[in-house]
Amino acid sequence: MNGLLVLYASDLSKYAFEPVLNGKNSIILALEQALKFPNVGKTVLLADKNADFSFLNGIEIEQREKWTKRCLFEKISELQTGFDLIYFAFADTPFLDPALAGVIAERHLQKRAEYSYADGYPFGLTPEILSPGTAGILAKILDVDGSVEKNILFSVIEKDINSFDIEVEISPVDLSSHRLALNADSKRNFLLLNNFLDSCNGKIPAASDVERIVQNQPEILRTLPNYYSIQVYGGCLGQCKICPYPLFTDVKGRNDFLDCNKFEHLLDKIIEFSGDAVINFSLWGEIALHTQKLKLIESVIKRSELALIIETSGLGWKNEELENILSLCNELSCNAARINPLSPLSWIVSLDTADSQKYTELRGPGFAEADAFAKKLLSMFPDDCYVQAVRTDGSEEDTEKFYRYWKDAAPNGEKNIIIQKYDHFCGQLEKRQASDISPLIRQSCWHLMRDMAILIDGNVPLCREYLGALKGETELLLGNVFNDSLDAIWKNGDRYYREHCKNNYTGSIFRGLCADCDEYYTYNF
Repeated sequence: MNGLLVLYASDLSKYAFEPVLNGKNSIILALEQALKFPNVGKTVLLADKNADFSFLNGIEIEQREKWTKRCLFEKISELQTGFDLIYFAFADTPFLDPALAGVIAERHLQKRAEYSYADGYPFGLTPEILSPGTAGILAKILDVDGSVEKNILFSVIEKDINSFDIEVEISPVDLSSHRLALNADSKRNFLLLNNFLDSCNGKIPAASDVERIVQNQPEILRTLPNYYSIQVYGGCLGQCKICPYPLFTDVKGRNDFLDCNKFEHLLDKIIEFSGDAVINFSLWGEIALHTQKLKLIESVIKRSELALIIETSGLGWKNEELENILSLCNELSCNAARINPLSPLSWIVSLDTADSQKYTELRGPGFAEADAFAKKLLSMFPDDCYVQAVRTDGSEEDTEKFYRYWKDAAPNGEKNIIIQKYDHFCGQLEKRQASDISPLIRQSCWHLMRDMAILIDGNVPLCREYLGALKGETELLLGNVFNDSLDAIWKNGDRYYREHCKNNYTGSIFRGLCADCDEYYTYNF
């Protein structure tokens, strides 16, 4: 057997170049691990044109101004002559497991597969394997070219999956639900790599070690927040029956707002702490009512480390505001590559129904305005705008009408539709779930692990479900972003997450909040 090793090293994060073990960065470690794959006859690194890899020796480096999916497939096809198989992996994955790669390669050759991969393992533990000729086929069947993503090979193969002979190595313990990525592509994952190394006493973990650590030390998976839901305006235009906010405050009478200068300072703190993040407007209240909303929006999307999601009722917006926002996004798209891989701006328009009478019952007046706003926004941001309905008990027929209506009206059909599960906010609203979709075995809360909710005054509740913070309660506050460091606030949440890792959701520290929660398994980013 003669194997070609292809390591993809384009668009690497700065963290891939930082020392992680014995003075070696993730790229060096990934190369060292990959060279232990069985019968590697040649190694090629695919990199950006101006990237400096002078610290690597003895391998061939192919550099281009811009690598795309088609470029990748064509290059592999060009290099494959004389080899029995092609190992493909990303160059910032220092935990590649040579023994597991050997198992996959052996089966690949025995079964004469065209593509082999591992399933149930975290990303970054195993290579994918192609047979000679397969890359050329992928280049031909590729319909839309674009940036290379982590699932590049499978994403193209699955479009015509029955035409390929595929072999799969199944993990004995399915870790896919943990959504782990063991590569140095962000500050969060860089810290995660270090946490695993610490748990292995400074040695690179094998796949079996990773399985053991995830099961026995789940607390190490909590690194840094990636999703910041921020309240920027206190008032709201509706009195939504499925929203708890009107029950805890006078939404019609509030006009308090987050100052733009304080907000910009907060964004800088978020970048310094998390490295990159998703910002959500608005934790509570309607962003459209903020008189300086355009400045708020610009302050987020001009920072390449951040991506913004605006959740709105669709009421209170002016056409010229939307035109200005679109123009700003178009200008940013011409700039240098962003650090955050997500779109700079995405929209979610909360409608809940496509029936005007039902809308009035659920949300109050304004159906025509909200409907027109959603259609205009979809025409302006077809790939980054979504209409949303909350599915509740007894609303199945209306939800289906909503789905069919927007499937026809939206530019990308069902891709522009979100059907959201109902949230009873730990029993503080009537329990109206349409169905029980919770896991059979409860898991630690995604929101305690990855989210930070921030109120207008800077207070950070344990999570969005802690509505007592809206009434001035302080028992489950983690700190204040204007007075405390984000690091201190985040560390204040450690003990709550560790209790979840012990399967304790009823302890006195939770004040009864987590025991009746139905949101722990929902995932933002």
